[in-house]
Amino acid sequence: MNAPSLPRTIRLASVVAIAAAAAFMQASCARSVNDSTDTGPLFGADAGALGPSNGGMCVSTVCPPPWATCPGYGGLCTTDTSRDVKHCGACNNACPRPSWELHATALCSEGKCVLACDELYADCNHQSADGCETSTADDPKNCGGCGNVCKDGELCWRGACGCPNGFTQCGLECKKLDSDNDNCGACGAQCRAPTTAADPAWICGPNVTPANTKWMCAASACSLQCAPGFGDCNDLFCQDGCEIDLLSNHDNCGACGNKCEPAQECVRGACICPTGTTRCGDSCVDLSNDVRNCGGCNYRCPGPSGRLSGGGPTCVDGECGYVCYPGYADCDGHPGNGCEAHLDSDPRHCGSCENKCNITAGQPCVLGVCLTRDCDAGVVN
Repeated sequence: MNAPSLPRTIRLASVVAIAAAAAFMQASCARSVNDSTDTGPLFGADAGALGPSNGGMCVSTVCPPPWATCPGYGGLCTTDTSRDVKHCGACNNACPRPSWELHATALCSEGKCVLACDELYADCNHQSADGCETSTADDPKNCGGCGNVCKDGELCWRGACGCPNGFTQCGLECKKLDSDNDNCGACGAQCRAPTTAADPAWICGPNVTPANTKWMCAASACSLQCAPGFGDCNDLFCQDGCEIDLLSNHDNCGACGNKCEPAQECVRGACICPTGTTRCGDSCVDLSNDVRNCGGCNYRCPGPSGRLSGGGPTCVDGECGYVCYPGYADCDGHPGNGCEAHLDSDPRHCGSCENKCNITAGQPCVLGVCLTRDCDAGVVN
């Protein structure tokens, strides 16, 4: 026996209701993560109120740890609280700057403030109150590192026990007796002109000191030698002394007989402007790759440089260009303002230019990805 059929008007109303419900469900699921015209609630509102996005994922406005939105930085979720010394572990939790006598620098490691010891200092007593109290450069009980004890009577010099080969211990220092003017041949023996005229060290005659010469220690003995920067290139030491200025002489640059090329100059004992370089002012530069002298002296390639610009000018084959640092891009096509888009955190250019997050809903860009959550996971407080 067939069931009685519903009146035609009731059937029509049911169809309309089902169609309306389907349209409502479709609209609620139509919001895209990358839809910048979304009229959803602002950042900080209940994330559960935001509709699902493509692939069954919903827009998320909660920063994933350790990222946070802290003052002093632009954008959302741009502060890494695991290593930011101004926001260590939480926003506004700045690591205190240690005083100079602690011999340390403040760092943020895994969200906690720690001290990093200066070179050749260490925290051997493990007490943060006195910082890095031990000088590992000269402490024989902690030489080069905590607990490294030198032998009895052995000094700690520059972080190592004992003097290296070629050095001799003189008091609390290691000296080269073969060339030290204050310890020439023996600790404390100063290299000075002989006090008696009959001393055989006066090789050019009693009290005769040729031009540009000096008493210096060599081979553990004190003798008359050319002063630093001068040379006896004509082998007439006792007649005209050390007659050549090795720091500027074109034919004896840095050493007797070292002749510079015709286009070169001798500057501070070196023949400058080698093949492939050009002298610009006081420097020799390669005009093919020098951004300050690109293609010609004093032609500086335009464009900002440095960390805040996100990029810097380049010079390749004598022509200027501009390159972005990793993670940055010139999305507006104007190199005059550098690579203005930080692809790791810019919600307008997230991961790549023009890849927009749901800005109206307050969706952050974290590490180049628009932040989302599983729609079925619920709201995490």
